[in-house]
Amino acid sequence: MSSKILINAVDPAECRIAKVKNNKLEDFHIETAAREITQGNIYKAVITRIEPSLQAVFVDYGAERNGFLQKHEIHQDYYQDLTSGDTSITNIVKKGQELLVQVSKDPIMKKGAMMTTYISLAGRYVVLMPGHETKGVSRKIEDDTERVRLKGILKDAKLPEGFGAIVRTAGAGCTKTQITRDLRYLMRLWKTIKESVMKVESPHLMHKEQNLVLRVIRDYFTSDVTEILVDDASVHQEAKKFMNIISPKHTKIVKHYRGEKPIFTKHQLEEQIATIYESRVGLKSGGSIVIQPTEALVAIDVNSGKATQKKSVEQTALQTNLEAVEEIARQLRLRDLGGIIILDLIDMRESKHKTEVERTLKTFLKEDKAKTKVSRISKLGLIEMSRQRLSPSIDFGSFEPCKFCGGKGQTPSVEKLGLGFLRQLNLETIKQEVTQVKAVVPHGVAEFLLNRKRKEINELEVRRDLTITIIGDRNMVPGENRITVDKSKK
Repeated sequence: MSSKILINAVDPAECRIAKVKNNKLEDFHIETAAREITQGNIYKAVITRIEPSLQAVFVDYGAERNGFLQKHEIHQDYYQDLTSGDTSITNIVKKGQELLVQVSKDPIMKKGAMMTTYISLAGRYVVLMPGHETKGVSRKIEDDTERVRLKGILKDAKLPEGFGAIVRTAGAGCTKTQITRDLRYLMRLWKTIKESVMKVESPHLMHKEQNLVLRVIRDYFTSDVTEILVDDASVHQEAKKFMNIISPKHTKIVKHYRGEKPIFTKHQLEEQIATIYESRVGLKSGGSIVIQPTEALVAIDVNSGKATQKKSVEQTALQTNLEAVEEIARQLRLRDLGGIIILDLIDMRESKHKTEVERTLKTFLKEDKAKTKVSRISKLGLIEMSRQRLSPSIDFGSFEPCKFCGGKGQTPSVEKLGLGFLRQLNLETIKQEVTQVKAVVPHGVAEFLLNRKRKEINELEVRRDLTITIIGDRNMVPGENRITVDKSKK
């Protein structure tokens, strides 16, 4: 089945890339000025704090928030003198020590970036790993004969001692020349980084990952891609030059899109992209899935909805669950959702149906570049799974917490806000010599107080011998108010 990669880069503040198969969105990537991806960047950093309770350190690498580096991510080359035999974090490194670190996970919400000192440099076909001895092949390449052949090529490449390498999925079918050329390029890149590291002060950016366009072409271009369309002239030239480096015979498939309609509109993608940002996604049968990310995990609920085509409840549940797990696998890729994921399926009684749903989910997850682990369906009808977080979720940089609800998705009712304000007013007027109080509250709260709580306000005025004035402000956020107290004599 042929695929296309469409690159929308006409606006310098935002770059969007879609991989489409038969007019269906299969992969989506976005990078904006507010959503800069640092994963893969290499920095010269300095340890600012050691946390024995976490067996980790915080490092200053030049960002707003310090990076988090766990003990098992610190290479032994950085260990201090261990004559005492104590391998606790406080003994193996020290505050002020400089390290070469790589961002393994971008900052997310209130968490800083996750760092590692085990550097990896990705090429088109190979990942080079200085400080490792591992030489292997991507698990996505399942053919045993091909795996043996690729391992033989890596062995013959005779990497220097202390260097490991893994052949990427794109390396399947590659010649020895292609792989060794990729390795030589990565070795030169590593040499350049090492030579410059002693010439700069920390914190300092030593190596920046390629921009989104080049990363996607490098990682997502496969033999089934028949066309790469770019709507910006300069980005088109950049993509063409890069393709000429990694796969010269495919340079001609990189084309400049000159149509009058926006490139995503032309290929009916805008509506499909819009669904990525919605919590509810419909299924063909009439059912739906509801996706709710939280800080701890991602909860996905499967609903049968109007799905009633099958003769029995069991068959309806099976059909809906099969559709759901296919769409869930796709949505996890599109939204870049990672961490722990819980799927709440429709209950099924037959064990063979449960097995079929589990097998179907794993089949569609094979298309995912991220590593996944999937459990069996539990007695409660739940599947627990985890997905490697390749980058921040699609919401990062595209949305910000609601100023009205603080990101909860709900705002307090007018009644709750009004009663809370009355308690606050009682507290403010308890002070002696208060003669006048002026309060500005959201418009709806003001109406509630003046219409339904007029008696309580009048009683407070009489009891405290003061005057209360309440004014509604339509621009105020729920929960916000301003109280001005006047202590001047009457």
